[in-house]
Amino acid sequence: MRRFLFSLMVLATVMLSFDPYAMVVSKTGTARLQTFNLNSAPRAWNGNTEFQPTAPYYATFFYPWYPHWSSEGHAPPRNWFSNYLPDPKPDVFDPATELYNSNDDAIIYWQLRKMFEARLEVAISSWWGRDHKTDRTFRHILNDVMNRSDNPYPNLRWALYYEKESLGDPSVAELVNDLNYIRKNYANQPGYLKIDGKPAIFVYSDSKDNEGMARRWANARSQTGFYVVLRVYAGYRKAPNQPDSWHQYAPALRQEMQAPYSYLVSPGFWRDGGAVRLPRDLAAFRDAVSAMVVAPVTWKLVETWNEWGEGTAVEPGDQVIQTRNGSARIDPTGLPFKDQYIRVLQELLPPLHRNSLTSSTTDRNSG
Repeated sequence: MRRFLFSLMVLATVMLSFDPYAMVVSKTGTARLQTFNLNSAPRAWNGNTEFQPTAPYYATFFYPWYPHWSSEGHAPPRNWFSNYLPDPKPDVFDPATELYNSNDDAIIYWQLRKMFEARLEVAISSWWGRDHKTDRTFRHILNDVMNRSDNPYPNLRWALYYEKESLGDPSVAELVNDLNYIRKNYANQPGYLKIDGKPAIFVYSDSKDNEGMARRWANARSQTGFYVVLRVYAGYRKAPNQPDSWHQYAPALRQEMQAPYSYLVSPGFWRDGGAVRLPRDLAAFRDAVSAMVVAPVTWKLVETWNEWGEGTAVEPGDQVIQTRNGSARIDPTGLPFKDQYIRVLQELLPPLHRNSLTSSTTDRNSG
């Protein structure tokens, strides 16, 4: 359903309108890893433009499509398309500013810092085609922000999540055209993930995709030289056209392993307007992450960083009582959220760096 709803954005970009009656109330939260002032310049450390992480890869799925908050009849900032509110400003409840725009530099810096804290190496960014909002925002992040001297996490590497496969069956010619566009515009950037010198691309597919999808991607791969990671389907292990690797995207599951390829973990799944499919349970998430860390797989996937519409984000947030007719408010009975999932990842994932943000000495991400 998320893919169907969001595919409408291929035709039109949703604009966020601000409401003069938005709530601004004080709130208290649990202790944080650190307080990040969105208005202050982040400290930088010296990254290595030649650096690429090595397997196993700790990665998360990233969504650059905001301000996509008004789906399903919502009217932000009074109410919005999520049962949660992102929490870039930990001391206030302020939907008018916390319902962010993915192109906002202050938000991007905040997200980079949080991904650094979470010890994630790779961000897999949703991509719906050239000149789509997800394309324009990714261009800004990868080609501009990641190359700045004050970038708080220059060794983070990015790959694209090719979403157009979920809308139909793109021809080999269309796939090749898109991959050549990605190679020309993004794969030449130091922040783009490369494996054995090949730019990496992840592919989302729908429930109807099968060997025909794998065959089309095998043909496109042979013409473009990409490292292709397809989403699994029934019988994928015996498919004659094998990609470089496989992954599962299923954040309604707490965890799932597709050995030797991928292991996913999810904090929960609660789509706006629907029933809870996977309750948030910090202890269960911790157990899932612990199992993922020792799993013998290439891709260790946190699903997701910030898919707020489905309620799968580990990015800091607050549970709200959502509505379509009035103003959403903090849910006083909501489970603790905020930085807690970031803390679990920071505690359990292998360390990225020995010293502070200003150090270029690393454990896992050497360079």
